[in-house]
Amino acid sequence: LGSPGHENAGRSGPPSRAGGVLVVHPKYTGVLAALGLRTPADVLALPGEVVSGHPDRHVVRVQLSATPGGPRVAYLKRQHVVRWRERLRSRLAGFGWASKCGREAATLSRLDAAGLPAPQWLCHGEGADGRSFLLVAELAGAVELRAFLADPRLSSVGRRRCSERLGHAVAELHAAGFANPELTAKHVYIDPTSLAPTVIDWQAAGGDPLGALAALHASLGDELASAADRLRGLWAYRRVLRLGRPGTSQIPFSRWVVAIERAASKLRDRRSIRDQRRAAPAVDQRLVWLAGEAACVVPEVVAAWPTPADGFPFYDPATTPDRRATASITLAEGRTGWLVRGRSFAPLGRLAALVRGKPWRSPEVTLARVLFHLQRYGVPAPRLLGFGQKLTTPRSADGFVLYEPPAGAVAFNTWYRAKPPRSWRRVLEGTGLLLRQIHDAGCRIDRPIADEPFFHVIESDALTPVVFGAVRAVRITRKVSEQDRLRDVHRLFAGPLAALYRRDGLAVLRGYLGGRWTDAISRRWRKVLARGPLSPGPEGRNR
Repeated sequence: LGSPGHENAGRSGPPSRAGGVLVVHPKYTGVLAALGLRTPADVLALPGEVVSGHPDRHVVRVQLSATPGGPRVAYLKRQHVVRWRERLRSRLAGFGWASKCGREAATLSRLDAAGLPAPQWLCHGEGADGRSFLLVAELAGAVELRAFLADPRLSSVGRRRCSERLGHAVAELHAAGFANPELTAKHVYIDPTSLAPTVIDWQAAGGDPLGALAALHASLGDELASAADRLRGLWAYRRVLRLGRPGTSQIPFSRWVVAIERAASKLRDRRSIRDQRRAAPAVDQRLVWLAGEAACVVPEVVAAWPTPADGFPFYDPATTPDRRATASITLAEGRTGWLVRGRSFAPLGRLAALVRGKPWRSPEVTLARVLFHLQRYGVPAPRLLGFGQKLTTPRSADGFVLYEPPAGAVAFNTWYRAKPPRSWRRVLEGTGLLLRQIHDAGCRIDRPIADEPFFHVIESDALTPVVFGAVRAVRITRKVSEQDRLRDVHRLFAGPLAALYRRDGLAVLRGYLGGRWTDAISRRWRKVLARGPLSPGPEGRNR
């Protein structure tokens, strides 16, 4: 257990010791020793719930036992793959051959030395398997900026003070040479009592200050901050840096604001920015790793998960390559889910991922990602319960995904062939609305799945009459264009919705277009119906 000065440790090369490298903050050497965290493996094995992440890294919220001088809650950043291109960027930026975790720890140390607000790091390092990690203490009592501004109890005076404090704090960071390209709304936390802001996620410190201001402006939803509050924060920023005064910058305030807005408009199309501008998800998305990457489950089913976590029925040695087997299973608590299990043979895909320095995902993990993505955007769809993958050989892998089907749902075509109730228009327009939600979430229809109903109808649900079912038929894309939307609607009317009468197809289009249902737009979309196999239907069915 070492606790050398962090600046020197940050300039060291990649770990060469068999057990990896662990660097502990001098203030918390005794705290981590009391917690039994003496090796990189101990830190990497800390249990907790995954609160956010990417394919190559994630963040785990861990509960620490009460130790004098130590935090009760901390966040463990685990980076599964450290690419040499990443180390080279750190080297060129003056951080040595550090990973993102090591670079962030070095930046947090420099912020602390400069007397600027920042999260408190406890330790960082790299394991023997090449994984990098960083353990930081929780900002006790702090609230994320978006949640703070969305609180209806916040007064207009509080909003003005918050804007001014935020502009002042960002200006102090930039004046001290600390720019952060990740300065977005989800990375700013506010102390509700003092309104003091703290910026988190310093893994990519550096960049253009104006770009950081544009990222914060673009990621904050229009309903959370008025134009006046945004201008008030920018004015406080300039007042600290004394921009526009003799001897500094001669750019007028109005031109400077226009430059920030122009840069922000280019950022709003990015998926990460779009995610932050929308409302927070209705459910809290968390995962628990029970057997490493082999089993990741939602907290609600942890107690009912079979033992061993990565055994049967989720992994079956008799599974044949490239065959997806679907079955219904019931967990110990009585919760029923659909299990999709398969074995993949993808030597080229594994090799390409290795060359790119990114983790490879099996089709089952990709499906779990789609389910998680739809849930994040509030799309009514089956709920993810668990997933995992095991790399059995350099060329093959086993994977599974378990999801919960909607209760009380019937296939759309079954509902339509029967005598529809008086709520037929609500269901049809809800079908169009659901497809628009899928597109707005950045997903496209890849291919229809014959053995999977595309839509389910829940007649008893007054709020969500239609639920998406064909989760294996969509894929996440960067951007869904107008042409993509037209093509997907045509695919639906030519496939899963081919049984509709034309008048009912118009009801689906009306639900899809919503407020855009005008003569000019609907004329173009009606051509989709004309190209499809929809029949005019009997007069009585046309209503």
